[in-house]
Amino acid sequence: MQLKSIMLFSSLLFLCLSVVTACDHDIGEIENQNFATAIGVDYRDDEFHVYIQMLGLSSVAKNEGGEKPPAEVYVSETSGKTFIDAFFKAYFTAQERFLWAHVTAIVLSEAALEKGLDSVFDGLTRYYEFRPTPWIFGTKSSVSDILSTLGFFNQNSLNTILHSPESSYEQSSTIRPAKLNQFAREFFEPGRTTYIPSLTIDDKQWEKNKKNEAKLAIDGAFFLKNEKYKGYFPFEKLKGMRWLTPETVRASLLLPTEKDPEFLVVLEDQMVKINPEKQDGQFHFNVLYLANGIVSNRMKNNTIDVDTMEDFVKKGIISEVRQLYQLGLEYEIDFLNLEHQLYRKYHGEWKKLKDQDSPLREDSIKSIKAHITLEHSGSFKNRKITIKE
Repeated sequence: MQLKSIMLFSSLLFLCLSVVTACDHDIGEIENQNFATAIGVDYRDDEFHVYIQMLGLSSVAKNEGGEKPPAEVYVSETSGKTFIDAFFKAYFTAQERFLWAHVTAIVLSEAALEKGLDSVFDGLTRYYEFRPTPWIFGTKSSVSDILSTLGFFNQNSLNTILHSPESSYEQSSTIRPAKLNQFAREFFEPGRTTYIPSLTIDDKQWEKNKKNEAKLAIDGAFFLKNEKYKGYFPFEKLKGMRWLTPETVRASLLLPTEKDPEFLVVLEDQMVKINPEKQDGQFHFNVLYLANGIVSNRMKNNTIDVDTMEDFVKKGIISEVRQLYQLGLEYEIDFLNLEHQLYRKYHGEWKKLKDQDSPLREDSIKSIKAHITLEHSGSFKNRKITIKE
């Protein structure tokens, strides 16, 4: 009995040592892998330039003492006559195997968008390790600089808009972030105009220890249709987009005007419907916008009743949508996706018109209506605080 016990204990000890050895071996391999987290693409001098962002695991996880070591971000640059040729050259200096399953962002320069995305899409979707869900951005800035910009408090770039744009978008919805699979679906959809957010580097807003520190920001969007690049526009010209985007979570307006505001309203739970109708042989469109709003702040002592506030909000939203439509007429860009509405609801008519006529005419918009319900405005009538003007 004693001999059997000794043999059983020896077997268990050997098994435990084997497991520990195997675990140590696996951990060593994981630590030495190249975890690619973002890919950038530029096109210049008749060549594709491919950038790969890689983060060290030590900058992601805390050490045994609970402290984080300095963030480590590596960015490589390779070039070639084709996207995949430039991409493969990254392997020449890879000290260990690249792992591509953790790529969560793709950044395309304006020149790459103008060149065309066929080869880029083909290269990124053909290899099985790539996931179809990274965020996709465009930029007018240096792709390398975008991929090298860090977050706050010595955090690596995983804690930035590049890898987590939805967090800030939920607080202030400006330009809708897009994932690769969503963008591809819209990019190849007939008659549809789509867009990707534009990333820039803002080195003025934030300071660290009295020194300017660069941070990423979304400053506009790049628009594409029929697999072709249509142009870039800053957010100041695209404010009407947020009222047409179903994904909008929370957006604000200064009213009656931005130059002379009396109150700020935050709009949530929005819905937009665009319905085409045929009249005298031509299609016209009715735009209906619905949302709930909260009066977030007031700037003056003037007492404005709820009905008047709601009227200001309606006029503000309708004005921004009309300005966006006029911008589309000027640059021949279908920001409201009116043609796609015809493709969906009047497909036969669309096939006849798609090569002959455009829905973008001065009178294409028959009506724009908005229904707004404001809440939490009653407390502003009780003037507990007098605003000094």
